Amino acid sequence: MKKSIILILVSFWAHLGNCQNTITVQHKYYTLEYDTVLKSPLISWYIQTTAHATSQVKIDRKTVASFHQDPLISEKYQVANDKQYSTYNAVHKSDSLRKDKGHLSPYTAFDFDSIAARESMYYTNTAPQFSFFNEHPWERLEQYVLKTLALANDSIIVYTGCLYGMEKMNDVPIPDYYWKVIVLHSGELTCYLAKNEITDNTDFKRYLVSPDAHKNFIHFYYPNLKIPF
Repeated sequence: MKKSIILILVSFWAHLGNCQNTITVQHKYYTLEYDTVLKSPLISWYIQTTAHATSQVKIDRKTVASFHQDPLISEKYQVANDKQYSTYNAVHKSDSLRKDKGHLSPYTAFDFDSIAARESMYYTNTAPQFSFFNEHPWERLEQYVLKTLALANDSIIVYTGCLYGMEKMNDVPIPDYYWKVIVLHSGELTCYLAKNEITDNTDFKRYLVSPDAHKNFIHFYYPNLKIPF
């Protein structure tokens, strides 16, 4: 048993060691830190302005192309697609087990502009996310930024990231955790760290953690990752 545990830990740390092969990709309104070995996003961030949050222009998501590949990243580094999700969810039919295409930088933060809206729908800006978690507590956190914080604070910097273990959805890595950091103009940081799991709890505030604890947790997964906040 002890030998098996050691082998699992060695395998896990070897896996984490590969999660440092990042490239930085600049889209119109958000920046992506993307891992070319995992073929998955590590961090996505954008500036949430009051003007964008209150814009009268709202691009209907139905009029925007569905999820698609990112033209700024080589196809050989992109593995997520509709088939990866549909074949997985066909087997994991329970609502609690289904995986959504979980945005890092959310569509609702970019629906004021057609290009921004389309770019938010790149697979490189998504990772597999448990459906209820995605559609309830995590969405509430996204809406809290957009509809509460952004109305009182201009130019909020919003970072969202994934921490990957060894679980996969077919060929696509499934995050162990999602996290979000909100930086106000004053420099104040608010950090959220949420396990990607089956839940029926809708309260996003339970994910609050201190900035130091948050950075330490990220560095546990990615010791060499440069954190941009």
